[in-house]
Amino acid sequence: MRKKYPSIVRVLVVLAMVVTLTGVLAIAPVYAQAAVLTPTQGPVGQSVNVAASGFAGESILTAKFDGATATTAPAVVETTVAGAANFAMLVPTATAGTHLVTITDGVNSVNEYFTVIPKVTVSPIKGPVGTAVTVTGSGFAAGYTVSVSVGGKALGSALSDSTGAVTVTGAVPTLDAGAQDVTGQDLAGYSTNNDTKATFTVTPTLVLNPATGLGGSIVSVSGSGFEGDDTVSMYFAGVPWLDTTAVPYTLTATSDGKIGPANLVAPASAGAGVTEVKAEDQHANTAIANYTVTSRPLTVTPDSGPMGTRVMITGSNMTPDHEILVGALQIGGNAWNTAKIDIDTGGMIAPTTLDVLPGLTYGANVVTATDEMGLTAVGVFTVVRPTLNVSPTTGPKGSSVTVTGAGWVPNKPVTVTFAGEPWPVYADANGNIAAALQVPATAVTGANAVNADDSALGNVAATATFTVPGASIAITPTEGQQGTAVTITGTGFQGYSGITVTVGAYQFPTTPLTSVLGAFTFSTTIPGVAPGSQVVQAKDGVGASATTFFIVKQAPETVETALAGIMDKLVIVWDYAGGDWLFYDPADVAGSDLDGLSSGTGYWIKVTEDCDLIYGGHSYSLTAGWNNIGWLGL
Repeated sequence: MRKKYPSIVRVLVVLAMVVTLTGVLAIAPVYAQAAVLTPTQGPVGQSVNVAASGFAGESILTAKFDGATATTAPAVVETTVAGAANFAMLVPTATAGTHLVTITDGVNSVNEYFTVIPKVTVSPIKGPVGTAVTVTGSGFAAGYTVSVSVGGKALGSALSDSTGAVTVTGAVPTLDAGAQDVTGQDLAGYSTNNDTKATFTVTPTLVLNPATGLGGSIVSVSGSGFEGDDTVSMYFAGVPWLDTTAVPYTLTATSDGKIGPANLVAPASAGAGVTEVKAEDQHANTAIANYTVTSRPLTVTPDSGPMGTRVMITGSNMTPDHEILVGALQIGGNAWNTAKIDIDTGGMIAPTTLDVLPGLTYGANVVTATDEMGLTAVGVFTVVRPTLNVSPTTGPKGSSVTVTGAGWVPNKPVTVTFAGEPWPVYADANGNIAAALQVPATAVTGANAVNADDSALGNVAATATFTVPGASIAITPTEGQQGTAVTITGTGFQGYSGITVTVGAYQFPTTPLTSVLGAFTFSTTIPGVAPGSQVVQAKDGVGASATTFFIVKQAPETVETALAGIMDKLVIVWDYAGGDWLFYDPADVAGSDLDGLSSGTGYWIKVTEDCDLIYGGHSYSLTAGWNNIGWLGL
């Protein structure tokens, strides 16, 4: 049996259920989904902001473009507890027109629409008229011809692919300077707008024809890419380019920025080499080109040699029937001609003979000839330094020396100076010199300068060096006893000079005489100077001196003196010297041939009994019979 409750209880239960249901509804209300796209149109690759709301709280949202999942940032989009989210969506590759954008959390979805607008880019983005460029487009209608323009002028066209992409190449048409719009339009009527166009900056160009020539030649000048209708000023080597009446050249650009072609005259005075030519319009747009000025040939024959060389000057392409004024022919920057030089009706310089000036630098010297109208011909003369050689390069005063050289002015005098003494020589027809000289008495011991020059012609050879050796002597033999016969030789002294010779403190009374070359030979004997090393000196009358050494040996002791302490026991003494046996016998002094004992020599001594020999601080123990001793002397 079912239990029954009072009516009040039932009322309370119903109220509780109502309150509970009301609370649930307050916690989880359901709203309509929405997605706002900003912007709603743009090119492929456009980043679109999506503001989504009304989706399930803390759910994952997916953005789809024409049904395909689109790239978002962040990559995973999660709604808030309230079901809202803000994120970016990348417009994928698509054709022009309206496309469906769907935002969904997997259960709830909302649809919006995005319009794709064509876009183009250009590469490169800067250059002169005629630059080859590539224009890449996207977002056009599929399979339609797309035409591309630069600055409103056609560049080219191509058919778009199934995704609306297209590539068009071409050369930048003739336009004036500055930024030019690059636009695209297809035959379906879709085109780029101000936000999706590209920009190409046109830079001016300048063309010179020919790009090389003589000063004074006609040059055709043309160009493009300047500001339309501007005045374009011309500059040559950084200064206004003047016409033949000294008025600056100016050109007027067409409405599309072109100048020329116009014939201008290269400055007659322009130096040889590469020169910058500039064209500049009133809006500071500039174009640069190079013009190479070639030299007018000026021939110098011969083209090298010493100063004073006689040369012939010829040239061409000068102003007909004019002159090269006095001083207008120059060498190394110095005025050369002292009379005017004529130019014939064909522009040829009259052959002119001149001597190369003194005072020029060795090496290449530029030669220029400038006529009355400013035309300049250029040549080069190389100044060569003459040579000087001395053989031999060393020797005593008075000795013979051969001096040679080359590269001098033919048939002209040359002065050779040796140790301050001048010697005149003469160059032959080939510019060579040769002379046999003697080392002068003015030469000093050591290095002496030898120079050569040709005076007013200005040529000076590099200095040569001749070395006079100092005085020296030698003595033969180099050692011996007092009275030893010696020979003293010397060189490097004053010629025909008496030589004072000394050994130790002893001066020989005889003074040998030197030869013309300062050499001498002196034979004498060693005087009674003390034993040991003695200085041998030779000196002439002008201060030259030299020394060497002679070792004076101690004279050998006599046998009687050396052996006096054992003379009563001595039988005989033998010595072997120079291949001979010598002896001393106290019983036969007259027949003995051994006169003395020398230090450092060995002797055989026979005594009658054992004894000690003491001499000179040395002791010798002798036994009866034969003894061999080494004599030490004093």
